[in-house]
Amino acid sequence: MSDAVTISSRVSLPSVRPGARARSTTPPDRPARSRIRRFILSLSSTTWVCLDVLLIVLATLGAQSILLGTGTSYAWIASPWLASAAFAVCIPLAGLVFGLYERPTLLSRGRILFRSVMALALGTGLAFACLSVFLYAHFSRWSGVAVCVTYLLVAVPLRLVTHEVLTRSRVRLLCVGSAADAHRLARVLGDLRGRHYCVVGHVPPEPASERIEDRSGRGTAGRGEEARMTSAVAADETCPRLGTAADLRRLVAEHGVDEVVVSGALAGHPALGRIVATCLEQGCRVTDQTTLVEKLMGEVPADSITAEWFLRADVQNHSSYDAGKRIMDIMVALVGLLVSLPLWPLIALAIWIESGRPLLFTQLRVGQFGRLFTIYKFRTMRSNAEKDGARWAAANDDRVTRVGRILRRSRLDELPQLVNILLGDMSLVGPRPERPVFVRQLERLLPHYRLRHLVKPGLTGWAQIHYGYGASVADAHRKLCYDLYYLKHRSLDLDLAILIRTFGTFVLGSR
Repeated sequence: MSDAVTISSRVSLPSVRPGARARSTTPPDRPARSRIRRFILSLSSTTWVCLDVLLIVLATLGAQSILLGTGTSYAWIASPWLASAAFAVCIPLAGLVFGLYERPTLLSRGRILFRSVMALALGTGLAFACLSVFLYAHFSRWSGVAVCVTYLLVAVPLRLVTHEVLTRSRVRLLCVGSAADAHRLARVLGDLRGRHYCVVGHVPPEPASERIEDRSGRGTAGRGEEARMTSAVAADETCPRLGTAADLRRLVAEHGVDEVVVSGALAGHPALGRIVATCLEQGCRVTDQTTLVEKLMGEVPADSITAEWFLRADVQNHSSYDAGKRIMDIMVALVGLLVSLPLWPLIALAIWIESGRPLLFTQLRVGQFGRLFTIYKFRTMRSNAEKDGARWAAANDDRVTRVGRILRRSRLDELPQLVNILLGDMSLVGPRPERPVFVRQLERLLPHYRLRHLVKPGLTGWAQIHYGYGASVADAHRKLCYDLYYLKHRSLDLDLAILIRTFGTFVLGSR
């Protein structure tokens, strides 16, 4: 779910007369394109999976019926429903592996085409394997051809049309809060790819609210910074003030606002209830800034969340989930060890031939609740890689050996961490464990960094499948945003989705 959308840098707006009275309480008529766009944005990943399943079942049943209707020459093929089930399970599963159902995929033609073809190739191969190897069923290759052709002629063009609708028109956002809040929202959205969101401006909740205390922790000390940001935004005219909350009805109609975003600093503000009611009466969505960013980016803006976010997130009430996850960790780790053990001598031999001993790399890492543990990996760097002190690991690190590059690219270097999982130091899914020296530094620089240690570190995680190596404090901050999202939304369903996507990164060779 990180690189979904981008904000327009400039918006030309008509002049607005602050304090003007609302013209009508009737929700404005929306253009057909806007309604279609909002409908598409409301479609979840589950909806796209169901559409694919329906299309694949219809294509398989149709092909099987045609083949059986041609005469007795195809009387030997398997039941149409059995073949339909195999294709309807395997192709969507392959789509999940390659991220076909993630929202960022719809914002790129290249991603749509590449991931659709990869999902078809892997899914069709899996379906044939299931039918012939495991179910001993007889089938015709024409069934697979029919499914692939139908998918390419229907599902792919449907996604391309969706892409055009999303990218040719923009969802218009109005920020309720200070100019600094609007600027912060614009900056967050500016980190995203795509161009279907733009901020048309901001309104304070009431005329005297320009000195509202920022409840995210900056308070009075941050007013000088807010004033500088306000002047910068006013000079740039990217997020102009359009009026006050009393003008919301008129502003929503005049500027074609699709969604109103309320600053997190206004939680508990007396005018908030009236603002929400006004937006709903206008047929306009209303949400807070943190929720919007979570929905669009799959991450939490770590520098703008408040203590109230943690109260709503309920990050510790996961006792039943933790028990189920531990059972899954043990089962998968045991299976992983049994399957991968034949590779261990070959990997060890390759490391020994190129760079000698030691074959394993051990290092202290910070685990759950700050406890230290020893992590195990196959050595991928030179034995004297840190003779000059601790350094961040990078994607193209010059300390990595030739064998080490292969191991890192395939993730085979992390196989010994299955032992850490069995020992209970790590889990299959969670934030990556960091070194104590870097943790001390990052806890001083990044707000809420220590909260990522509320859960066990993982072999893979939400941050790992959306962000590569972290080689700086800025990278650590971005990965923290993903870790906080996982902390709030963690569940067995999400863990399973992360494991499936990790397999996709393994197949594509990304880290």
